[in-house]
Amino acid sequence: MVTLVVFHHVHDYSTWKPVFDEHEAVRRSHGAVAHRVYRGVDDPNRVIVHNDFPSEDAARALMADPSLPAAMERAGVTDEPWLGLIEQLEQKRYTDGAAGVTVAVHHRVRDYDAWKTVFDDHESIRRSHGQIEHRLYHAWGDPLQIVVHNDFPSVEAAEAFGNDPSLPEAMARGGVEGEPGIGFVELAERKSYASDA
Repeated sequence: MVTLVVFHHVHDYSTWKPVFDEHEAVRRSHGAVAHRVYRGVDDPNRVIVHNDFPSEDAARALMADPSLPAAMERAGVTDEPWLGLIEQLEQKRYTDGAAGVTVAVHHRVRDYDAWKTVFDDHESIRRSHGQIEHRLYHAWGDPLQIVVHNDFPSVEAAEAFGNDPSLPEAMARGGVEGEPGIGFVELAERKSYASDA
């Protein structure tokens, strides 16, 4: 499974969403099987879309579809969108409950196996702050560029985890390079196309 990620800002989410919905037929025509729409906690017009495809070729076909830029323009995208491919490596659910906020962390690591050992060891800290689930991804074709989605029940729980003094030390021990990118987002919609067939 390959996920096409689209980051962009929109003038108004309520204007953008109907155009995104209309464009579903195009996504399906390229083999998309599901999507997830996230909105920024601090800026709900910052929209991140995860589009799941069965193959890299299918995802790239949507990226190259001439209707995509026109749809984005019509929907009120206000900046140059960023599109990239990721692959899910792991999904682990810790407890029942709905995610109130997802902390999305992007960083590069020196060695994936060394980083993963530290990440696994740090699970008890994430659980102590009420984490519900995590999902690990890497950039398509670049296994050292890691994306972690950490689901928490509330912004307060997510912030408490982000401020935990053990986190910078764990990142350093895990070989994180540079300053990680961190964003707080809320899941606005999750849709599987296969269930609609």
